[in-house]
Amino acid sequence: MKYKCVVSYDGFSFNGYQKQKHDKNTIQETIENVLSYIFKEKIVIYGSGRTDKQVHALGQVFHFESDKIIPLKNVKKALNEMLPNSIRILKCEKAHNDFHARYSSHQKIYTYKIINSKKENVFKSRYYTYVFEKIDIDLLKKASMLFVGEHNFKNFTTNKIEEVQSFTKTIYNVDVKKNKGCINIIFQGSGFLRYQVRMMVGALLVVATNKKDIDFIVHLLNENVDEKCSYKAQPQGLYLTKVVY
Repeated sequence: MKYKCVVSYDGFSFNGYQKQKHDKNTIQETIENVLSYIFKEKIVIYGSGRTDKQVHALGQVFHFESDKIIPLKNVKKALNEMLPNSIRILKCEKAHNDFHARYSSHQKIYTYKIINSKKENVFKSRYYTYVFEKIDIDLLKKASMLFVGEHNFKNFTTNKIEEVQSFTKTIYNVDVKKNKGCINIIFQGSGFLRYQVRMMVGALLVVATNKKDIDFIVHLLNENVDEKCSYKAQPQGLYLTKVVY
């Protein structure tokens, strides 16, 4: 049977989602250890994608398989009882045999959360990125529209050419929402490369704080230009919000 789960997590204290050889403090390994105990066999989970160290998720998706059939509500209940409070299983359901958490997805939505203030709140600093310089919200919105559409994002990732099928991705929409001093930048796209969202946000912030002209982004989006974006936003403001199938 193939199981599909939706999980949210506070990633601040973890070293990323993906399991690592020399570091057991990852979301994937933590979940796999609990599932292996529940099913009394080695379980490997397959996620919709990776999230970096200290990055959060509201709707990460993973699947796994087992010949053992355990009621879905029991799997969810057992996972939430045994996992740390920083990881919560939101849904557990049966998936079709051809479902794959990564390859079956059509869109992903990421949200980047910013507090634009000169004073930092210690209770929020692990869930938001603080920007102390004044952000021009109109300029931020204008610059964000440059990313919408199909682009070659080779200058907005650390992926090497042999690591990906293509650097071309489609951004369907970028929505900038401001509520008092809090700013959310919401990216909806076909998929994202390593560090792509954080590098896009980094570029947007240097433009919106008037450190760079808006043409800086236009320049980096030119596929004939070989110049990596040197600005990468901090990880704790980033959330994998939703995976669309």
